[in-house]
Amino acid sequence: MSHILDQVEAHILSGCTGGKNRAIGAEIETIFYNNRGKRIPVNPSDEFSATEFIAAIDSSCKDMDTFMTCSLEPGGQLEWASHPAYDLHKIQSEWQDLQKIIETVCINNKLTIVDLALDPIYSPSDIKLIDQRKYRLMHNCFTATGKHGSWMMRNTASVQVNIDLLDRQDAEESAFIADCISPLAAILFSNAPFINSQPLGYKNIRYRIWEDTDPDRCGHLLDHGMQGSAGLLTQYCRYVMNVPVIFTTPDTNGEAGYFMGTIQQWLEGLNKDNVITQQDVKTAIHQIFTHNRFKTVLELRSSDRPPQGFELAPAAFWLALMEHGIIRDTLLEAISHWTLEERTDLNLKAASLEINRPGPGNKTILQWLDWLVELVYTSLDKRAERLDIISERQYIEPFIENILTKGVFTLQIQEEFVKSGKTVKDFIMDRNKIV
Repeated sequence: MSHILDQVEAHILSGCTGGKNRAIGAEIETIFYNNRGKRIPVNPSDEFSATEFIAAIDSSCKDMDTFMTCSLEPGGQLEWASHPAYDLHKIQSEWQDLQKIIETVCINNKLTIVDLALDPIYSPSDIKLIDQRKYRLMHNCFTATGKHGSWMMRNTASVQVNIDLLDRQDAEESAFIADCISPLAAILFSNAPFINSQPLGYKNIRYRIWEDTDPDRCGHLLDHGMQGSAGLLTQYCRYVMNVPVIFTTPDTNGEAGYFMGTIQQWLEGLNKDNVITQQDVKTAIHQIFTHNRFKTVLELRSSDRPPQGFELAPAAFWLALMEHGIIRDTLLEAISHWTLEERTDLNLKAASLEINRPGPGNKTILQWLDWLVELVYTSLDKRAERLDIISERQYIEPFIENILTKGVFTLQIQEEFVKSGKTVKDFIMDRNKIV
């Protein structure tokens, strides 16, 4: 196993920059309804589908002589992946260009953007799966490993943030920071007020869904024995080896294969025939869905898809906390004093949005959130001075000011709904109408 473990570690570290600056990227997922309040189908049909949506975006990009990376999630959610950039201003510019295309497609096809992290009306049984073997294999796996795998695949939307790794130490410290802070981020960015046309109250539902999808490959790094930063990368790669395979590297026709056994057993079989490739390693590590995971970058996955206008708030949050300097040192010092019991308790409490409950170190969850926000602002301002750019806090400060006034979006949207007197469908359609 040592040789294969070394290959997996080397693959992850191959993205290290070795410098002080790190690129960042964002992946934003969005659900769409038609003008009758129905989810648009993922596969081609007699209605405008998510597949046609992708084609329309590609066509517009060709007309603009540009390129954007858009793909479909298993239930037809549109996912946009930004190009890597060294500041959020460039990502925001790219996102705005895409937004213009999306709005045009929506107007032409009478679609509505549902800027929530969970489909507010429909259950997984209402939504057909994308017609690809990889996703059928995932569906078969997750229906056997947890209660909410179908919800995760078909009904959720998030913002994933990718940050460059500078070196091994940075990779391990960054993953440790992310694992400690992710439950707080899951609360801060919660944006899923309804399920099956019913208000959810204080339930942090997308977090709950991921926590009950597959215990072997989801959850926190702490759940899989990674307690601190020292040696974390090797521990992570050893953990990967013991996870069951869902699918293997696609063939020349793009169809994923199947293997009964662990990732280690699959890769060892390939290694005997000297056919293991970097694509095989990539396929292996992309079958891990912890709240934070290593690729050739660190992917931070705990944030719900925010409402329109706040899509880059999670990216600003994580970029600030990963920025090297006194702020990161302060953060590392504080979380290093959290006990394993406190961390485990915080991970459990993130399933609820009751933020006045106690957290680590005899502080409430709200106090920790307030502390993190100040660190984020200070870090982004110092970063702006260092890079001689306009502060990127503009992408998170309005978001923070909004929720400090009205509460996290999951709760404030429910309050708006109650005041409206409408059905959930009418409320969603009116709230998200493109004028």
